[in-house]
Amino acid sequence: MIASPGGKFEMPIVLTATIIPNQVAAVASNPKTRLAEYLASLKFYLQFAPVIFLENSGYPLERHPEFVETARLRVKKFAPSKNPERGKGYQEFEMLDAWLSAEPQPPARWLKISGRYRMENIQDILRECSGDLRDELIIDQILRSGAARTYQFCVTTAFYQRQIAGAYLECDDRNGNWIERVLFRKFKTAPEKISSFKTQPLVLATSGGDGRAFPKGWLQWRVKQTLRSLNRLADKKYLWYSR
Repeated sequence: MIASPGGKFEMPIVLTATIIPNQVAAVASNPKTRLAEYLASLKFYLQFAPVIFLENSGYPLERHPEFVETARLRVKKFAPSKNPERGKGYQEFEMLDAWLSAEPQPPARWLKISGRYRMENIQDILRECSGDLRDELIIDQILRSGAARTYQFCVTTAFYQRQIAGAYLECDDRNGNWIERVLFRKFKTAPEKISSFKTQPLVLATSGGDGRAFPKGWLQWRVKQTLRSLNRLADKKYLWYSR
């Protein structure tokens, strides 16, 4: 765990990053732009929680004072994947596995967010993750598309090691085995309790896969939050509406 001001301990946010993408399918591929987005996200999230920043492109983070470790920031660097052709999900979860394998005292519970994504209502999301300790995994799963939204999930390390570790080996974007689909299939048979988020994320980002911006604005968020609340009255595990 990571100490916060006042001596308390907080659940950390794990930000995953690839500053220099090594796959041609990435839409947002300019390293300078990506670096600026990661730095903005890091500055934003550090206001609310400790951060563990994971990077897997070999970019020289030491060039930037923002990546100097503090009591609330841990930085872990990993070598680029040897199999970039299998997709960004393969590489991201390969890195998550490597981080947990090398961590002598991993946090018991953590919130993972793709590093370029800024959750404008992160305080509400953190409050939900810290308060709902019954579920070992909180993740949005879309029943219609058979996919789990991996840009954000809250998980216990024990659950991750039992149910998620090694899943990236089944990924290959070339044949449609995206990490979102691989995990959706695995979670269908997981005996542990899994739920969707109660809080509709207000995302400031564009998708790295297709370049689309997430819906934004208070009115759009309110509509989605209402849909989510109604959805959860009938089904707490799956969402029945799309992005």
